[in-house]
Amino acid sequence: MICSSCGFEIKDKRHGPYNGRFVCDNCWNNPALFFPDKMTQLIENIAQNDVKSDISQYNTVEVIDIFQNFPKINSQPLEGLWKNIANIKLKIKVIKIQQKGMPLYIGKVQAKELLLLATSDQWRDTVLDGYQREKFREKTNEIKKYLEGCSISIIPAILASFNDAIFIASEDDIGILEIPLRPGSISILDGQQRTAGFEEIHKEIKKLQTKHSMPNREELIQKYIELLSFEIPIVFVDSKAIIEKIKKESHGSLIIKQSELEGAFFFIINKTQKPVNPSLKDELAYKTFKAGITGIPIIEKEKWRTEIVPIVNELNKESSPFKGLINLGGSTGNGHPVPLFSFVSSLKPLFDNISFKELSFTQKTNFLINYWTCIRRMYPKGFDEKTRKQFLLLRTTSIYAFNYLSNDIFSWCIDDGIDPYDVKSIEKFLGPLEDFNWDKDTSPFAFLGGGKGVRKAHEVLLKELSEKGITHATEAIRKNAC
Repeated sequence: MICSSCGFEIKDKRHGPYNGRFVCDNCWNNPALFFPDKMTQLIENIAQNDVKSDISQYNTVEVIDIFQNFPKINSQPLEGLWKNIANIKLKIKVIKIQQKGMPLYIGKVQAKELLLLATSDQWRDTVLDGYQREKFREKTNEIKKYLEGCSISIIPAILASFNDAIFIASEDDIGILEIPLRPGSISILDGQQRTAGFEEIHKEIKKLQTKHSMPNREELIQKYIELLSFEIPIVFVDSKAIIEKIKKESHGSLIIKQSELEGAFFFIINKTQKPVNPSLKDELAYKTFKAGITGIPIIEKEKWRTEIVPIVNELNKESSPFKGLINLGGSTGNGHPVPLFSFVSSLKPLFDNISFKELSFTQKTNFLINYWTCIRRMYPKGFDEKTRKQFLLLRTTSIYAFNYLSNDIFSWCIDDGIDPYDVKSIEKFLGPLEDFNWDKDTSPFAFLGGGKGVRKAHEVLLKELSEKGITHATEAIRKNAC
């Protein structure tokens, strides 16, 4: 029998089956490899012994593995054991403070405790959910190197949220915060990259445990294990109490989900730090506004964006010409070439159009779907995954130019008394552009970029239409020149 892990013949004890296959004893005992049943005994030990927040009696790396692989080993036979573990509390000495009636708790945790309990709500394009930006391996490796190599390395306070914890006061506002010892009992609001830096240290220990011939192996393992005891300042937000406060103040008219509240906090914090990707910022601003959370200046200042975002989300769906082409969360390397931020920004002239403002959400969406459907029919190669890189259709400058032109064409339809939602009405004005050159090497757009380039690109399209006999375009050029 062949080991499904190493590929060698199993000559001694076998373990499994895992999806119908077995592994050898050497692989099963490899600390860098994870097997659900391997952890069963350790889970039972934790569940049956009240560790009173002291997990040092167990193998730190294995315990972290158990908690981080919780979804894989949360099987029916272990369900009761996990419930018993959740009855054990991590006890943290904290100071309670109030900010505008919202309870916050300031304390400290060790890095290994953070890795056991913390989770982050990652943004997902597929369901338009979550709020955390993507983790950058380069950044987390920098944090790991900083922790292990700098003699004065410090980690700023992490902001986290909990929904299920008990504060036991002992003196004034000093007391103990008891948090259930279970995966995901803490949500990271600010500090995801810092936490991921300690995850890299955990991974490094697992790698070292497999390198038996390395001369300074034990010394390095000990060094990294000590780093997992690194004390990190942390501020806890009592999400449940804040949600109840908002509900009470609104007399029950505003009920906010925990994820919406956490997303709002994430947005507020990060607007003064390294900027969140503009596209993810637009999505979070819209979700925060939709949830009824008001008074955030940066959202109020550009509230118009919160109206456009859900329409652009619709443009990215199955029935739209932009299906899967708009990068909604700003993640890199996902094959979605059109940034949400740019698309939203380019639509401002259209949404400022007085006649367009009066339309319903559905009417606005339908107009844009019909408009871009016409464009896609005219230039299919510019949208096709295999050929689009050779053309400039989906470049930022072109998106701006076409969306600026959408405002012109909508107004021209209204002026001529024709239906702007009728594809034929739109084709009347777009049709003359059918032979326009979009090749990335020879197009008139090839050397245009930036704000001036966008305006010039719009002028190029108007000029082309004017030369093809569209009198409205001639008038638009004249007005723009004034």
